[in-house]
Amino acid sequence: MSGLDGIFGLIGVSCGIYCLYGYYMLRFKGEIVQSLFLPKDANVKKCKDLNGYRSEAQAPALVLGVIVLLYGALDLYNTYVQAVGWMLAVMIVLVIAAVCFFAVRIKNLNKKYFGL
Repeated sequence: MSGLDGIFGLIGVSCGIYCLYGYYMLRFKGEIVQSLFLPKDANVKKCKDLNGYRSEAQAPALVLGVIVLLYGALDLYNTYVQAVGWMLAVMIVLVIAAVCFFAVRIKNLNKKYFGL
């Protein structure tokens, strides 16, 4: 074993927690995590309907966060406990699908609510 065996699992868990944090901030605090949802040159104050954006952006963040977190946990389990075989490949496909869903959905929402 090398020192970087579980790096993808750690990255997956970290990214999943960050996406769930973005979901939490949208849902319960009413704030947009700009680094997760908006380009860096966008201004949150230029949103046409903040409540509409918040309600529509929650689902993609939740889906991405849960899937990436599960992938990271499964990868760490695969690395340090027991091989899981084909389940890891299925999770990789799910992560790719979730990232694509998130990217397309958030891009459309940014166009709709921010004119980006």
